[in-house]
Amino acid sequence: MQRQRKSRWGRKWRQIPSLHSRDPLGWLVASVISGLFFFFLSLGVLWRPFWSFQGPPGALSVHVWHWLASLIHAAFPSLFSKEAAHYKALLVYWAGTGEWAAMHGRIFIAGCCGILPAIVWAHIYLVPRDGLIYLRGAKRHEGEDAVRQLNRYLLRECRECPDHSISPFVTYPATRWTRHVLMVGGVGAGKSSVAKPLIKKIIKSNERLILFDPKGDFTKAFEKPVIVGPWDARGFGWNIGKDIRTIGDMRRFAAAMIKEGKDPMWSNAARQIQVGLTKYLNANHGLDWSWRELAVGLSTPAVELLGIMRQHHPEAVRAVEKFSVTTQGILINLASYCSAIYDLADAWEGLPKERMISFSEWTKEDPKKNRQIILQGHGGYPEVTQAYVQGILSVISSIISSVEIDDDPNRKIWICADEAAEMGNVPIRQLFSMGRSRGVRCFLICQDLVQLEDIYGKNFVRALLSMSGTLLVGKVGPGNTADTLAKAMGSHEVERKNISVTRPTGGGPESATVSYSRETIPLYHPSELGSRLGADVKEGGVVMALVTGGDAYELFFPFQNFPDQRPAIVPSKWVCPPQGRQSPVTSQAEIDQEEAEEHPF
Repeated sequence: MQRQRKSRWGRKWRQIPSLHSRDPLGWLVASVISGLFFFFLSLGVLWRPFWSFQGPPGALSVHVWHWLASLIHAAFPSLFSKEAAHYKALLVYWAGTGEWAAMHGRIFIAGCCGILPAIVWAHIYLVPRDGLIYLRGAKRHEGEDAVRQLNRYLLRECRECPDHSISPFVTYPATRWTRHVLMVGGVGAGKSSVAKPLIKKIIKSNERLILFDPKGDFTKAFEKPVIVGPWDARGFGWNIGKDIRTIGDMRRFAAAMIKEGKDPMWSNAARQIQVGLTKYLNANHGLDWSWRELAVGLSTPAVELLGIMRQHHPEAVRAVEKFSVTTQGILINLASYCSAIYDLADAWEGLPKERMISFSEWTKEDPKKNRQIILQGHGGYPEVTQAYVQGILSVISSIISSVEIDDDPNRKIWICADEAAEMGNVPIRQLFSMGRSRGVRCFLICQDLVQLEDIYGKNFVRALLSMSGTLLVGKVGPGNTADTLAKAMGSHEVERKNISVTRPTGGGPESATVSYSRETIPLYHPSELGSRLGADVKEGGVVMALVTGGDAYELFFPFQNFPDQRPAIVPSKWVCPPQGRQSPVTSQAEIDQEEAEEHPF
């Protein structure tokens, strides 16, 4: 159901500056006075011959006198009866001679001029507005005025750098997209109604896209993007051998795979060993190694690990040089931290090379195929989701923030994330701060800023709000997020007119004193983010507040239908429950023999 703004009618409400009110009486008075002035002014200008057109009969002053006399006679029949009858006879005579046409046309044009002030005054008197005097700061625009003001504000940028529209009614320039977009809205705020039309335009334009989709909504809606998801049988894999090339890549990859624990000693030692293993694989296999080789390397006994670390990564020697309880604990933690690597090895083992994607090549080059990629999330495998998504985005961000690629205003790399908090600790800061000149456009969606604070900290979330060139705010419930967003959306300074009326106790005339005071008012109170925005404000769509350039614009995004193009997921074999009779347990001797034959170390 559409909600209407409550506004007051009448001049008495003008005494309350903060209330939105209309003044129809003031509009009527101003329209009549100014309308009469412009009517007679234009009539005086037109009351003369023009080119081949003859002038009207008689002087204008004579006509005005007879009009006034006829009006008084109509109200009081005993007055001016002679003058009214005489003027009526003259009108009949002029109608017969054709002179009435010259006078009639001029009166019609003058009447149109007299109506124009009423139209102008309507915007001032009949549009709900408060009585506050704006001085400086942000402004809030609503309804059709918001679309009009935003298009006017972006007109120059859109002419110079046109790009995809952010709503059906607002074209957004490339200079705004490269400053990144952060969308915040609670459950049912209509975030998909804003994101899906944009994703559709990106796919139709065949621009490069990385899309994180933890719920499968975008996988179902768009068939063209390839899927990277360990649990999906249709999925492509990550060619890790081509992307983990330098020591910096190896350290970032180890940090993505091995999370920080309560005691950093264990996680740091495990990271050092993993770095040593990847250096060994690079030295012996070049770029041609896979997740399986890495998984097998993680199971290497401590004695063999010591030789590998001494030769390829001396930093990690101390962690394995003596077989002790500490060493055993480090290796146990390494296996547990890297459980996602074993799962990814099972998922992507045996995929043909054409279905393995190198994200370093995808970022640096302009690929002809696989230009749009969906990174699937899975609530049943959160550790695997965060491990591979953080690893891929760390590769992309390291290239974006390095000298490996040049600045290019024509490059377009979209990085969109639905439920961004589900990705874990990804390098958002580098993408936001360094990506603009490299053509990166980030579009992040989250339900609650507290989710991001739990991952990145409060200081980073504050920085993220300031680094986002566009903030889209949907319906948000009361709480810390609403308070933070209301503060981030800005405020303005106004001057308030204060009227103090004194009534004498003994009678006599009242006295009024007028004073003015200045105050700072936020654009939105936190409670308004739950009442003014969302899908239940206006039928057929969702209302969101777009904040850019210091002002807030309440825009309407109509619902659009996106039928399913494919299933959200086709489960891979490794995630399906085992069926049928299981093979007998392999003995320890057989295991040792197989390791001796197949172990690459």
